[in-house]
Amino acid sequence: MLTYNLFKHKDEADLYCAVPEDRPVPTFLTADKWEYASSLDIKALSNFDPTASRSARDSDFFLFQLRTEAAA
Repeated sequence: MLTYNLFKHKDEADLYCAVPEDRPVPTFLTADKWEYASSLDIKALSNFDPTASRSARDSDFFLFQLRTEAAA
């Protein structure tokens, strides 16, 4: 299981930062700009790219945007 702590940007509603639960929270995730959203098994996200997860393990975090599909 790849569990991450998920943080949401307060001003950019679709911008998130995922941090492996066994790593320290990066210093740029300050309380004035970011809020804790949840902990999750990152593989549960649709269209998850496991390669990105491996790179996050090397860099301690990764940033991503959630996109909603437009209704057809």
